[in-house]
Amino acid sequence: MDSGLNRKKNPNPRENANPLSIATLSYTIPTFIQGYKKELEVPDLYETLTEHKSSRLGDKIEKEWKKEEERAAKANRQPSLRRVLIRAFGLEFLIYGLVLAFTEICIRVGQPFALGQLISYYTPNQEIISERDAYLYAAGVIGCSLVNVFVTHPYMLGVLHVGMKIRVACCSLIYRKALKLSKTALGQTTAGQVVNLLSNDVNRFDVAVIFAHQLWVGPLETVVITYFMYQEVGISAVIGVVFLLMFIPLQFFLGKKAAVYRLKTALRTDERVRLMNEIISGIQVIKMYTWEKPFAKLVSLARRFEIKSIRATSYIRGIVLSFIMFTTRISIFVTILAYVLFDNKIDAKQVFVLTAFYNILRQSMTVFFPQGVAQIAEANVSIKRLNKFLLYDETQLAIELKAAEKLTGKPAMNGINDKSEKNNVHSQNSEHSVVIQNGTAKWTGSSSDNTLTNMNLKVKRGGLVAVIGPVGSGKTSLLHVILKELPLIMGSLNIDGEVSYASQEPWLFPGTVRQNILFGQNLDKQRYRLVTKKCALERDFQLLPYADKTIVGERGVSLSGGQRARINLARAVYKEADIYLLDDPLSAVDTHVGKQLFQDCIQGYLREKNCNFNYSSAAIFK
Repeated sequence: MDSGLNRKKNPNPRENANPLSIATLSYTIPTFIQGYKKELEVPDLYETLTEHKSSRLGDKIEKEWKKEEERAAKANRQPSLRRVLIRAFGLEFLIYGLVLAFTEICIRVGQPFALGQLISYYTPNQEIISERDAYLYAAGVIGCSLVNVFVTHPYMLGVLHVGMKIRVACCSLIYRKALKLSKTALGQTTAGQVVNLLSNDVNRFDVAVIFAHQLWVGPLETVVITYFMYQEVGISAVIGVVFLLMFIPLQFFLGKKAAVYRLKTALRTDERVRLMNEIISGIQVIKMYTWEKPFAKLVSLARRFEIKSIRATSYIRGIVLSFIMFTTRISIFVTILAYVLFDNKIDAKQVFVLTAFYNILRQSMTVFFPQGVAQIAEANVSIKRLNKFLLYDETQLAIELKAAEKLTGKPAMNGINDKSEKNNVHSQNSEHSVVIQNGTAKWTGSSSDNTLTNMNLKVKRGGLVAVIGPVGSGKTSLLHVILKELPLIMGSLNIDGEVSYASQEPWLFPGTVRQNILFGQNLDKQRYRLVTKKCALERDFQLLPYADKTIVGERGVSLSGGQRARINLARAVYKEADIYLLDDPLSAVDTHVGKQLFQDCIQGYLREKNCNFNYSSAAIFK
């Protein structure tokens, strides 16, 4: 939140590196030299590549997601995150797949031919291959290996970059979605689930992209290799390859089972994280009543169920990986045995060529292919979980912003804070800043009861409005209507001006007191000192160890409820706004402090502000 911490970093050397430097990674040499001379520090870090920046990737995938929502609405189906990822990153990923196909089918398959001819040169009494040809075949064997090295490593780095881009883009999309969730959607998900999506599910893309192309390159390579082995040993090659392919249906079955257990693991991890969050938030009560052991048993039970699913997944992976050890060797044995049983005489050249071909198949079909099946299955589960989260309901404000962006073709600003033509449709009646006419609102469309019915409200500019009533009468719900978090199903809502909001439950994020008050805005020292004075925070600054630079939040200094409430109020008041919505801001403070806040801050500072700046309105809900 402190813009002063942003430092200009050194340009990334890969940004302007030539293709040879990228292929050989020689652009990293200056970094190693610098690290040899001195210990690397934070200022030595490079700027992120432009194509890897989260803001750019987030904008890209969000744009594609909005297009997908429009297509899905026209086709009467649900938006698909899988389609979005294909449109956003599919072309780049396909190019890497073509590079892999060229390397596997043209380069690696050509090496056994050169090896076979080189071995034939050493066959007794052969006169076909000259010494010069033997050197050429030897150079071919070495050349294929070199080309394979120089192509495979950049390919692996490239697909890893694609996986990283998908992961970062999805993280950005999840973060943006979380900020738009409606109150109803917040009740359907938990912080633990969001954390699990960001820390666990998106990581599947980093591994899945490595093996994804093997699902089509592997079978294609198998067909080509089978044809060439058929030219060497006839039908015996087909018998050996068929024996090798007999394990593929089993691999698909195990891949599906792995996906099932992966989903169970994710759900049980969500449950464990949710339970831990609840325990941590209520740790004082647990310690007070000495409930440590019962809750420890609950966590152990949740972890035991999670480990059970993880163990089953690990067993499946072990079985799949065990195919690497015996399928290829047995296939070679079956091929040679069948060739001999058909009354053929096998020589060293054929054995070496068959072994070389089967070694290629071993890597493609018994290592990468089963890994691809398992990883794609797990990535598919993660995509479904991400897709479900992205389909949660959004606030009315977020929906209006999307509609405005669709009409204008430009990114819309915050609908409440944006003094655009759309928000000023009622500006002909400039006397009022908030107008609600015949409003009816409810949280979910499926609910039979309305939350608020037949609302009519007009707030004059510069006025002070206090809404009072018993608990549960709808005061906070009215505030949520003005904030466009509680959607209107009937009636109209017009807001003219920027809105600043102080919630009923004071909150702090890990940071200094000053950062919590500024909340990302620029520091105006005069206004900051005036706001902290009017919110009765000067005395608290004197008591805190580092004044307003004291760290607060989860890992910082603990504050009282009154201190948190005053910081919460100061955050709202510091913002330059026309409408101030304060939800029960004085409930957590003493009577005399509450009186001081009301007189100095609400009736004093905000009214003075109305005189010096634009008209403002303040609504207090208590």
